[in-house]
Amino acid sequence: MSQDELTVASQELVADVKASARERWEIAHDEVRIALEQTLAVAFLGSASSGKDSAIRALFDVDFGEVDPIPGSTDRIRVAPVDLDGRFMVINAPGFGDLRAAVEAEARRALDQLDIAIYVVNSDGGATIDERRDLDAIRALGRPTLVCLNKIDLIREHQREAFIEATLSQLGLRRDEAVVTAFDPLPVLSEEPIGVDAVIQWIHRQLEKDGKSLLFAKHLRSRAAACEAIIRAAARRSAMAGAIPVPGADATAVTAIQVKLITDIAAVFDRRMDRELVLFILGEALAGGSKSFVRWALNAAKTAGWVPGTQAVHVATSALGAGIAAATTYGVGRAAVAWMQKDGNLSGVEIREIFDAEAHAYRSRVVDMDAHTAEPPQVLDGDDL
Repeated sequence: MSQDELTVASQELVADVKASARERWEIAHDEVRIALEQTLAVAFLGSASSGKDSAIRALFDVDFGEVDPIPGSTDRIRVAPVDLDGRFMVINAPGFGDLRAAVEAEARRALDQLDIAIYVVNSDGGATIDERRDLDAIRALGRPTLVCLNKIDLIREHQREAFIEATLSQLGLRRDEAVVTAFDPLPVLSEEPIGVDAVIQWIHRQLEKDGKSLLFAKHLRSRAAACEAIIRAAARRSAMAGAIPVPGADATAVTAIQVKLITDIAAVFDRRMDRELVLFILGEALAGGSKSFVRWALNAAKTAGWVPGTQAVHVATSALGAGIAAATTYGVGRAAVAWMQKDGNLSGVEIREIFDAEAHAYRSRVVDMDAHTAEPPQVLDGDDL
């Protein structure tokens, strides 16, 4: 495709995206409002030495020693709000056992409405029979349950894999049902908690189907981690939509995802977005220069069989189409985060530079992956270790 053709196609793309975005803005705004009116209850369970308090601090910056548990909580089972409205409750308990009988009505209601259970195990000592029994009881409730093999930093590096395999066997778990963590690591190993991003990604994916992922993300300690989870989820949905955002193609689905993505990110930053700002971020991101990701994508689509001006793009359902849609959405999300972090003090050129760099980098990372997931598989023991 010639440079002139690319310029025309790029301009048409931006116009089409803006038209679709105008139609989706009010819907996205209402979806965010409804999402933040949900209720959410997350339980952290495990022995006194497992690191539950550290996990809660690492995720939500909530210290149970400094907040008043809700009425009905006990010294053994504590329930506290993460937000001022009390929509998001965190439960801190040693195990499941007879929790319902041990608390009053208010705390019991939080348990009955439990959305996610995080079971924290001190991997330094391996798992006990009691921990296996507690975990089985929790999982029998049918709630999504993640096991955190915590304090991995206390185990010598050459022994970690053996400890992980032994603990998984003791608990009857597959590798994808647990994450290795160190919520309060040794300072010489890491100044930041280890494995938190993997925990956030897992919880976010579990809550998506119930529309509660935004409420969770909004109250995370790290806005960067919260936004990364939101952006990756949007990129996955864009890949599944399988549409290449090019003139003549039905880019409505991908544009709708991107409009909602920007609006979600604004909610995390406590910033109210209006339609014109959403259009500005989208328009500037996609209006790339001669070496932009968008122009690369248009050229790649034409090489794969797309003819400018046609109404059907057969390549849209291919791995190429899914990968382009996901990378474009990821780049838009990262550009939106940068815009929020700078309180809107970014030029159009700066937005485009961020978008292009992030979209190209994302595409490079997923080249060898399944295009319809557009994300690497969850790795239990991660690069952080």
